[in-house]
Amino acid sequence: MALLGLGALAGCSGSGSAPPAATASGGKAASSAGSSPGARPLAASVARSAPALLRGALAALRSGGSVHVDINVTLPGGSIVESDDATASGGRQIMSIGQAAHATILFIAGVGYVNADAKGLNGFFGVPQLQAKQFADRWIALRHGDKLGQTTYDDLTAGITLSSVASELEPASTPKLAPSNTINGQRVVAVQAPAQVSGLTSKATETLDVTDNSLMRPVLAKVVAGGGYSSQMSFTHWGETLHLSAPSSAVPASSVTPASVTA
Repeated sequence: MALLGLGALAGCSGSGSAPPAATASGGKAASSAGSSPGARPLAASVARSAPALLRGALAALRSGGSVHVDINVTLPGGSIVESDDATASGGRQIMSIGQAAHATILFIAGVGYVNADAKGLNGFFGVPQLQAKQFADRWIALRHGDKLGQTTYDDLTAGITLSSVASELEPASTPKLAPSNTINGQRVVAVQAPAQVSGLTSKATETLDVTDNSLMRPVLAKVVAGGGYSSQMSFTHWGETLHLSAPSSAVPASSVTPASVTA
């Protein structure tokens, strides 16, 4: 479920199998190490424009097989912590607001599953308090067209798969190159753009750091805005196998929030 709104960014270089080299300029794919004796990996910095670097990073994300994402959002009234695992066709998200609300989302074979405490059902998904207490800590299934509280199926499944995460990282305007840096010993190059974050009226800036090598993997994404808002996303554990099983006793979302409540 998208927490950061439009323009949120992501990334990190980690373990696991490497994705195919990303296309840096819309032409031939970047050369990888070993293509010829003594060849060096093609650095991401050869993508001389920010749009080319961004395209390469998003292509690396979509072809990454799987990736782990850690998200921290700071708000004036508290913070949201999220731990995600994304694959090409599904994933898992675990969310919390301090000790106040907790929720787990699974996306398996086109079905979204939610398990949350009462405060999580009410706070994250807009389930009325009476139903939130009744269905707390039970698995709830959403299919196309379903709605859980104020949350639609599309809302729930946004940002879970690799392609949907990549789509959320698309900035609202043309990015520009930002200064290079080193993160955890890894040289990175960066793009930066104005951000549009849902629910915020203050100006925001998003920055995406990308590994400066042929993989062009996202490393760290930051969104900073006025009013005490900031978010940070990091990607790790690229290509690791994710084992997910659909809950066997999930109740349909229509049983949780009757049509008379959501109408």
